[in-house]
Amino acid sequence: MNQYDIALKSLLQRQLQNGFLSRLTGHRITEWLGTELPEVRTRHVDLLGKTASGQLIHIEFQSRNDPRMALRMAEYALAIHRRYRAIPVQTVIYVGERPLRMPTTLTGSDWAYTCRIVDIRDIPTEDLLASPHLEDAILAVLTRLSDSRDTIRRILKRIGTATPNKRSAAIDELMLLAGLRQLKMIMKKELEQMSILIDINRHTIFGPVHREGVKEGLEKGARLFAVDLLTRRFGKLSPAQAKQIRSMNQAELATLGTRIFDAKSLKDLFA
Repeated sequence: MNQYDIALKSLLQRQLQNGFLSRLTGHRITEWLGTELPEVRTRHVDLLGKTASGQLIHIEFQSRNDPRMALRMAEYALAIHRRYRAIPVQTVIYVGERPLRMPTTLTGSDWAYTCRIVDIRDIPTEDLLASPHLEDAILAVLTRLSDSRDTIRRILKRIGTATPNKRSAAIDELMLLAGLRQLKMIMKKELEQMSILIDINRHTIFGPVHREGVKEGLEKGARLFAVDLLTRRFGKLSPAQAKQIRSMNQAELATLGTRIFDAKSLKDLFA
């Protein structure tokens, strides 16, 4: 299974109602169904849900242009009908980097089939960032970004407010999706600026980099890294500022990490 599919499915399956998927399909899914479809050969769809009224909703993710996409979707629709005795409402969500150019219609002499294909870049970035759902904010990295660094910074700020367990999983998902837009380097640099909010000892990105600090204790390692991070971002700290950071406890370091996103200078940060 494609690693991008795994991240996308996880993000969307965690929100059955009111999020991006509900707005996209116009339906509120109340449960997810099995995705294995019986046939001569076994088929798997990406997501298959059902609304309170019984309407089936089928979602496929596509990262490359496939000239046979309409045929595939028609085959999926028939396979779903064989199993559930209902024709689904179908949507292809295109998340690829190249311009969308997949035909949506399959025609014969006296019949026609059309599938809906949505380029996720046409979804307004601000709509997803403003959503109360963290999963929607993560999906914003796939939209048409006017300022990639600022968008990633805003998403990370949202992630920083999540619980530690959710935070780590969300960062991994964001890193995967950022790879679809060639944004991994920007992502890594921005991650460094919020890494004192993360358990450095557990996270795969920061563990090797800060192993020495972690051996001496998470708090001490976080203090040392905070000094290094602020020095690289704002310039050399005064002895008093460096001393202040080294005296902070974990809660104070977390607060400092949150304020880093908005501070324009060291003066603002320590005000």
